[in-house]
Amino acid sequence: MQNPKRLYHIPVLFGILLLILIGRLAHIQLIDPLSFSKNKVNLVEESVKQRIHSVALDDGRGKMLDRHGELLEDLHVPAIILFPFLQNEEEILRKIAQVLNMPAQGLKDQLTMSKTPLVLKQDISKTMVSAINEMEVPGVYGQLLNPDEDMSFAFHFIGAVRENPKQVLERYPDRLEKGLVSKTTKVGINGIQQAFDPFLLSEGESKLIYHVQQSGKPLFGLDVKYTAPSNPFYPVSLLTTLDRNAQQIVEAAVDQFGITKGGAVLLDIETSDVLGLVSRPLPPKKNPQADGTGNHMLLPQIPGSVFKLVTAAAAIDQNHVTADRTFDCSQNTYDDGDEKRNLGMLSFEDSFFQSCNYTFATLLNELMDTDRSILEHYAHSLGMVDRVGWEDDVFHLNAFKHFPQERRNVIWNDETDKSVSRAIAQTAIGQLNVRLSPLSVANMMATIARGGAKKQVRAAHAVLYKNDTTLVEFKEKELKGDSLSPYTVRKLQDLLEGVVHNPKGTGYQSFHDLPWKVAGKSGTAEKGQTKTYNKWFAGYFPAEEAKYALVVVDLDAKEFDTATNKAFAEIVRQLYNRQQPAESRNSMN
Repeated sequence: MQNPKRLYHIPVLFGILLLILIGRLAHIQLIDPLSFSKNKVNLVEESVKQRIHSVALDDGRGKMLDRHGELLEDLHVPAIILFPFLQNEEEILRKIAQVLNMPAQGLKDQLTMSKTPLVLKQDISKTMVSAINEMEVPGVYGQLLNPDEDMSFAFHFIGAVRENPKQVLERYPDRLEKGLVSKTTKVGINGIQQAFDPFLLSEGESKLIYHVQQSGKPLFGLDVKYTAPSNPFYPVSLLTTLDRNAQQIVEAAVDQFGITKGGAVLLDIETSDVLGLVSRPLPPKKNPQADGTGNHMLLPQIPGSVFKLVTAAAAIDQNHVTADRTFDCSQNTYDDGDEKRNLGMLSFEDSFFQSCNYTFATLLNELMDTDRSILEHYAHSLGMVDRVGWEDDVFHLNAFKHFPQERRNVIWNDETDKSVSRAIAQTAIGQLNVRLSPLSVANMMATIARGGAKKQVRAAHAVLYKNDTTLVEFKEKELKGDSLSPYTVRKLQDLLEGVVHNPKGTGYQSFHDLPWKVAGKSGTAEKGQTKTYNKWFAGYFPAEEAKYALVVVDLDAKEFDTATNKAFAEIVRQLYNRQQPAESRNSMN
């Protein structure tokens, strides 16, 4: 038989434990609810959070506009947000389904299965967003949301954003200290997202907030609230130079003809603004900075015969060529053997049209006998030495760059090469150590097309406040240094037109019968022992009244590949077709 005293102790022990528990609960609820435990947890706030749910609409980062001031829809996804309680509103669902072109029952089924607001993005248009918002139905919202992943459209021009606490601390210590940003604020890591990050940086997200019951169901009696930063000027918008349709045309052509490493740059000749820019390959969705996927249009590449323009400019400007002089183009570049293409005796002009290496190697060797710096001088006159991207002081930002990832071109890598005949010969034709970025080559073509005026290349026109007033304007800027004489520029224009319209020109077969007259120069650069080549075509059009400068480059081409020429020609055709009235386009088709 058990001891009765032990049985008496059991309820006493339970009573003491119950009193301790009640005391602890009382302490939590009445004495220490705002700063519980050593972690100072606000229990009231956490309890409210459990009953409040939210739907993020916008991270607050600045928007991207095209050159016409239209939102770049590819970067901002139209979406419809529906709250679950609408599943019981048959008439409202029917109207919503009618706008969205989907069955009402299917919409109801999705809402029934959803415990949180339903976000529809697939096959949603801006028109649908506007129509839904005009209905003014509680629990139904049309929005332009940020995409869940990086968009491929204009990726290397636009760039990507990511959380990067280290970058936030390095770039914005003052804003971080003042609480204007947090360590989790997303920053631009490449493209113009990086370049214009000081302006585009978020000052707080906007979201829909709603209350739920303990079961997780919405409290129907409480309104959905919209919260956003109170600053009426933010978020800003970046008015880019990008032409959305032109960008689509350039991307389609590059991909259509299989350029997997390389890309294209399209500039407006009047302003040197970027209308379209494509680089391939694209990076993986989750790693926008993967090795080998940088913007090849900003990085110096071996140009091959495209560089003969610089050698030609020096020879013309120095009056070093005469009408009656001919060159033995059966000889190779070094004048010590036969050339693969036996072109015979050619004039200076025909040498350029047919891309004779011997002529330009000979001319530069002769020119450098009297001036070792002559090539740099004329490269500078064509804007091929310094970076060409827009750069200036903006507010407290010194040397603010539109293309911070642009790298300088290279003409000579070793000064001693200027005394070596073979090195001079290779340099004259864009080989050895010559490296030019496609962006700078496109700008050189624009410079020649507009008569020699050198300009910096812009990526944006302005940063606009939320109310469309201007925060900062990026005006056109000239590149520093001397320019070519009008006579020399006119002769270069004639040479570029002859490449395409002289029957023996290297561009005649690909470009002479396009709807716009093209002027340009091809380039094929050997890449060591890899058996691959850099293939270029750089030019401008229409030649008579130039509007566009375009460079297409394939950095991993086989010897007889013609993808660059095909892509260039297709871009010309599509840009021409875009400008024709609808009736003309239909008749042409």
